[in-house]
Amino acid sequence: MSIEFAEQERWWDAMAAAEEIDAGDERINRELRWREIDRNLAGISTILDIGAGQGAFSIPLASRGYSVTHLDFSSAMLERAETKARQAGVADIEFVKANVIDLSLFDDRCFDLVLNMDGAISFCGSEAERALAESIRVTGKRIILSVSHTAALLPFWLQASFELCGGVLPAVGDLMERRIWDPDLHPENRALSARLCGGYLGPIRSYLPDELKRAIEARGMRVVRIGGIGTLSYLYGPRLMRDIEERPDYLEPFLELCDHFDRELMVDGPGTRHRAGLIATAQWAKDAKADMPAV
Repeated sequence: MSIEFAEQERWWDAMAAAEEIDAGDERINRELRWREIDRNLAGISTILDIGAGQGAFSIPLASRGYSVTHLDFSSAMLERAETKARQAGVADIEFVKANVIDLSLFDDRCFDLVLNMDGAISFCGSEAERALAESIRVTGKRIILSVSHTAALLPFWLQASFELCGGVLPAVGDLMERRIWDPDLHPENRALSARLCGGYLGPIRSYLPDELKRAIEARGMRVVRIGGIGTLSYLYGPRLMRDIEERPDYLEPFLELCDHFDRELMVDGPGTRHRAGLIATAQWAKDAKADMPAV
């Protein structure tokens, strides 16, 4: 699978205007990621936010007094994030344009907390393991990351396949068996992209929980949480956000239910329908006992 990062960058540039307009259960995913971040801020001073987009996490964290580096490889995302930070009067934030597969501008373990969420790893396709390794290399204490969950993606690929040809295309098997989506692997994949998202969809490397856990632990970190995030919203179905819009007071109780469901009832669930649905939190194994965050 070859990765055309220039094409990927153009795609993310085009996505910049809509990046923080929530579709479906994206808000649920974001709110649950905030809960995981808040659980892991003890002893943290410096934060690297990789694939930080318009600053949904980086800007609020900087406004709370953390020294934040906001990293993205989309110029349009960075421009919008800088504008938002300036308008919010947030000063202690540095904006860096870079690709996650090469973070050589940073020293080893130079950030207390690294965030790499919502697909920056998965959208590296065949370079996903390199993106994961670089993210871990610059982590000083803890890392929180989210990636595409194979179990969450598969129904969408299957539906698009039936809509396109009335059957199961090879891309469905590629995703299920090899955890990959390559828009150029089969002749019909570009047409399948149009069914999936209305246009171009770049390479994706998805994971199952055990695979991601092994990949993290192979690099010396201890996983303290791994699993689907927001699975209850997936099971609830597409009408969820309409129901919450009609009853906004239900949002916080529903988030409590989601958080408990993910941690206690269906740890290996698929996560939300939208955004990366598999989350992991890890810390360096030798420091695990001393640095274990309170839950």
